[in-house]
Amino acid sequence: MVATTAVTAALILLAGCGGDDKKSASGSENNGGTTSSSPTPSAPAFPTFDPPKAFTASAAYPVPDYDGRAMFDDPLVGMVGQVALVANYRGITGRDVVDPSTAWEVKSTAADTTTVSDATKPMAVKVDGKDVAVMAYAEVDKGNGTQKPQGLVLVQWIDVASGQKLAEVSTPVSTVDGTFGSPELKSAQYDPETGQVAIGFSAGDRLIVKTRFATVYADPMTKKSTVVPGVLPGAVHNGVFAGAKAETKENANDAGAVLVDGASGKVTKQIPLKQGSVEPLTGGAKHAFFYGTLYSSNTMKDVGSLYSVDLSTGAVVKSAPGLPDGGGYDCTSDQAGSIVCWDSVPTGHHEIFGFDDSTGKKTWGWTTESGQRVVPRVTAASHGVVYVQTEKQAVLMDAKTGEDLPGASPSGTPSGSPSAGETPSDSDSPTAGATPSDQKSAGGSDMSLYDGKLGSPGAVSPYGGVYTQLPQGGGFGSSDIRAVLVYLKPTA
Repeated sequence: MVATTAVTAALILLAGCGGDDKKSASGSENNGGTTSSSPTPSAPAFPTFDPPKAFTASAAYPVPDYDGRAMFDDPLVGMVGQVALVANYRGITGRDVVDPSTAWEVKSTAADTTTVSDATKPMAVKVDGKDVAVMAYAEVDKGNGTQKPQGLVLVQWIDVASGQKLAEVSTPVSTVDGTFGSPELKSAQYDPETGQVAIGFSAGDRLIVKTRFATVYADPMTKKSTVVPGVLPGAVHNGVFAGAKAETKENANDAGAVLVDGASGKVTKQIPLKQGSVEPLTGGAKHAFFYGTLYSSNTMKDVGSLYSVDLSTGAVVKSAPGLPDGGGYDCTSDQAGSIVCWDSVPTGHHEIFGFDDSTGKKTWGWTTESGQRVVPRVTAASHGVVYVQTEKQAVLMDAKTGEDLPGASPSGTPSGSPSAGETPSDSDSPTAGATPSDQKSAGGSDMSLYDGKLGSPGAVSPYGGVYTQLPQGGGFGSSDIRAVLVYLKPTA
């Protein structure tokens, strides 16, 4: 990826927010450096639902473009507690949805000699009981004085209530010659209960640990990291992570998995899967999930298999994917015992399926070849609900069974007027649209930016959901806006 250098436009969710880090648009900064705003007397209670099953489009914020943005630097959304998040290579910005006048920004790097080449989505965790967003960045430090350029993996833990960094760990991972050797993030796993992360990366043949890829394990409590060579993470929980390990040599067919003690970096268990290649998917509190392929001389094709690995014992459960020639899978956890996966190939046949984290077994799934149901695009999952998008509408699904969930009755706009959006069916639509208006709120929302076509949320919490749409309508000129962040207020 092309490294980002200049940052002349602030990555802010609103038009009127100042450019200083962690500063409110209309509030003041106290001695502790946190954001604040004047309290509103007798404010109505904010609706929360866990998980939310119906929404109304409540706010739309411009995400400004900035000079020097890399080609692949697209906005990444998150929802942590009552704070809506959007991030890219420049950094992460938060907007309190209960008090929209409060906003903050934390930049990915403060050094002029450092550029960012990759970033993860915001990850929602708890640290000391606080709602915390975790961001990981791949960076290149061009060097200061006699120091040689080096690649870094930077991890930040940010208290979303204040916009303050609770912890930050920067780990050298590669040597750099020009753009060659810049780290590329391959897999990001996190423990929502502890904030511990395992970030997989590669950097050609320039890794300090002399392997093609490796994992940085980092802990917000110790503020320390460990580099584990030759492993890409599939799950992390309570200081232990499971990872995929490649073949020892070409055609050895001995690719497998390992269990690793994160703090020491010591491999505590080798788990042979006897595959040609093994890719990490994602994991829950009890299992990590992997996709393995092995070349068959009979069919002259790769045969795919799905594996779960128990994080405590290393026990393995094997199952078969629905597509004979799958090209890989992406997965997400609902943080309540279910893992939902879908094929990562944009063309051809498609597949969706679910795992039970308590058993490690595949429990449901279907493909476009079965002809019974449409394979939707998964956008998020939370506490038993999977949020998906079909060609026509947003849909809710049961994370345990894969069945469609009944949608709530269409909700109104924030003012109570009828929706101008597409009318959802009573059987499978979780959301209702809002009528765009030219009115701009004091908190920086501009609903004229909203296109009126409500989409499935890309991230959710009990306080609602967020997603991005392409810019259109009023506000900034379209060339000044990279995207529009749409906030969905929960109604059921």
